[in-house]
Amino acid sequence: MTIVIGIGNELRRDDGAGPAVIAALRGRAAAPPATLAVTDGEPARLIELWAGADLAIVVDAVRAEPPAPGRIHDLGADTAALAARPVSGHALGLGEAVALGLAVDRMPERLRVLAIEGLDFGLGPGLTPQVSAAVGLVTDRLAAELAAPAVTGPPGGHGGHHSARIADREKPMPQPEPLSVPASHRREGGRPS
Repeated sequence: MTIVIGIGNELRRDDGAGPAVIAALRGRAAAPPATLAVTDGEPARLIELWAGADLAIVVDAVRAEPPAPGRIHDLGADTAALAARPVSGHALGLGEAVALGLAVDRMPERLRVLAIEGLDFGLGPGLTPQVSAAVGLVTDRLAAELAAPAVTGPPGGHGGHHSARIADREKPMPQPEPLSVPASHRREGGRPS
């Protein structure tokens, strides 16, 4: 099973990027062969959504200093690195969910994170133009990947942290392999509980 999870709050401007990707995927004529979900990023909710998945793709808005609104980070970093640093603007979120998921043995087989740099996280609906453009690009890429015969993650994996600017639409966004959960953190048979 593949699940795509949009994290964010649509009433906090660019923080709504994750939910906007999910809404756009739901609005496609052909429904993607994946479960689509939206959450606020609270660790227990994330763990419940991705537990048992072969592939979990998480889309979230992130803060960066200095900001490059609309830049997309396709994270294929190892689990420990992802859990050790904050990845989003939420008080508790993805990093804590990964750490907790590992601790309670409830991780997906593979985890991929698409983080979109935001600019405005103030109150109110609507994305900034750069983030809106990034949402469109991420939606198009995910729709194409999910429509491929066997969704095993993006092709041409490199691992590590990669990013691409939205302005480079003609160039393919680097696409590392999704994060593989170490066998020591999976139950017998290689499947998370």
